[in-house]
Amino acid sequence: MTAARPARPGRTRSEAARLAILDATRDELAERGYDKLSLDRIAAAAGVGKATIYRWYPAKAALVAEGMLSGHLLPHHEMADTGDVRRDVGDWLRASFATFASAEAGGLIRATIAATAEDAAVAAQYDERVTSVTRAALLERLESGRRVGQIRDDAPLDALVESLIGTVLLHVVTRRDPGPAALETTVDLLFDGVGARPA
Repeated sequence: MTAARPARPGRTRSEAARLAILDATRDELAERGYDKLSLDRIAAAAGVGKATIYRWYPAKAALVAEGMLSGHLLPHHEMADTGDVRRDVGDWLRASFATFASAEAGGLIRATIAATAEDAAVAAQYDERVTSVTRAALLERLESGRRVGQIRDDAPLDALVESLIGTVLLHVVTRRDPGPAALETTVDLLFDGVGARPA
């Protein structure tokens, strides 16, 4: 029997360093925001030299992009299907606000939005990895609701999806908590507009 080859220490350390850098970047973004992102503090927290960070990530926008690609930065909520599309979308909206109301998650999304405004490549990655995924999940759930008669056939589902995502982003960026009653009103207005009716 051939003996198993030992793991290569260099690769293990490199991957461990990469993950430590991304974890430190997430913490730095959540606490201080994108504008005050410090590679010196990230290097110290990750236990690596700053040269290592520059070798892998030539700009701080590249760090943010890598964090999004690896799933280190932003939480993701699955879209449930209980048979009641209005309730499912309302639950998604409430869960999103509950998550982003926390200092860490809210800080991360605001920092990520700042990074997208500065760097077109990060903006493209953000759209591909975050907003497009959320948009597709919402659209799929709304289309399934339309198929069973809970939403009218000619409803502008794309506009409804954009309104839902825009509502979340607006309140996160402005740091305003709409409260449960306002969220319910938002869902009522949107679904009254597309002709939703109880299942």
